[in-house]
Amino acid sequence: MNVRECFEKGLLVKARVSKETVKGTVNLANHYLERASGNLKIEYFDVAFTLAYQAMLHTARALIFKEGVKERSHVCVVLYLKEKYRENPRVIKYINILDSYRISRHEVVYRGGYVSKEEASSAIRDAKDFLGIANEIFGFE
Repeated sequence: MNVRECFEKGLLVKARVSKETVKGTVNLANHYLERASGNLKIEYFDVAFTLAYQAMLHTARALIFKEGVKERSHVCVVLYLKEKYRENPRVIKYINILDSYRISRHEVVYRGGYVSKEEASSAIRDAKDFLGIANEIFGFE
């Protein structure tokens, strides 16, 4: 699948997206990040990992909302951002990580895959770093 097909299938849609929607989505990413950290402390590593993925996904969604695009597919979010930010290696690094976590998350959620403390910790760190880069792009503090 490619970005054109995502639009043709309605998985990506051009839309008017307010700055408040972008901010709200960033707030949601922060919320999931906080919950991921809390679950790490109580050693629910699979939950922490899944919430860190959600934080990264909402960060990515905020980036596409900024471009006036709404999504209905995690894969299409990744494809769109890879194309949009192909000249920005900092963003591409985290889009690639998001994509690998998307696959791992599927294993965890649907097959009960194991997540170690190190994997959960790395996912939380990556989610924080990605959110920080996105906040720079948005001009948020």
